[in-house]
Amino acid sequence: MTFSRGIKQIIVLVIFLIIMGGLSFGAVRLAIPPTPTPTPNPTINLIPLQVVSTKFLNVQNNDYDFLAKITNRNLDYGSGNVQYGLKFYDTSNAQFTSKTGSFYILPGQTRYIIDSPLSFDRPIGKVDFQIKSIDWQKVNSFATNGTQLVTKNTNFTLSSQQGTYAKAGGSIVNASNFDFDSVDVIVVALNASGEVVAVSKTNIRTFLAQTDRGFEVSWFAPFIGNVDHADAEADTNVFNNLNFLRQFGGSQRFQQFY
Repeated sequence: MTFSRGIKQIIVLVIFLIIMGGLSFGAVRLAIPPTPTPTPNPTINLIPLQVVSTKFLNVQNNDYDFLAKITNRNLDYGSGNVQYGLKFYDTSNAQFTSKTGSFYILPGQTRYIIDSPLSFDRPIGKVDFQIKSIDWQKVNSFATNGTQLVTKNTNFTLSSQQGTYAKAGGSIVNASNFDFDSVDVIVVALNASGEVVAVSKTNIRTFLAQTDRGFEVSWFAPFIGNVDHADAEADTNVFNNLNFLRQFGGSQRFQQFY
């Protein structure tokens, strides 16, 4: 009997310890909630933007233009805010100033960016370009395919007008169904070997759907090199909803993000 009573006491003790342990564990869990599982970052495996080429052009004296060609190989992600930095070095290879800027880029797009004009108090020996940060955003295919801006009849001519060295112009078709508040136009003048000789940019405001608009840029100083032809590209910022004034035949704003 004594042995049986001892077994019962042990069983009761074990049950008591289990209950107390469970209560203690529950109290700890309530006091210190478990660390939540972090949400996976969908942008972590995106392909970095590729800097295809850069060109630093001496316009005249200590005035310069900077051109970069950038490719985004991600087909679903673009950015309305890519931050970049420029570091400028003098002819003795000493850095003496820097600046920052930003641009937008669509999924699957290759585009030019221009930083101009750049004026200094001394000659520049070299410039370093670096992409500093990218605010990635997933964009549906309609946003990119629906902003159809087509450049046509781009031409380049030396000017006989006093004070103007050369001009380039052409037309752009807004083949989309959207009125755009702002369209950026970049013009690149190239020699017969395809090397960049000069660059310029302009902007078209209130570009209505299914219409054509002309553009023209001018250069006031002679180039270093001969121009064979000029290329132009037109882009609009789909990451800014205010840029979409209205849909052709309607008044709804464009919603482009997933």
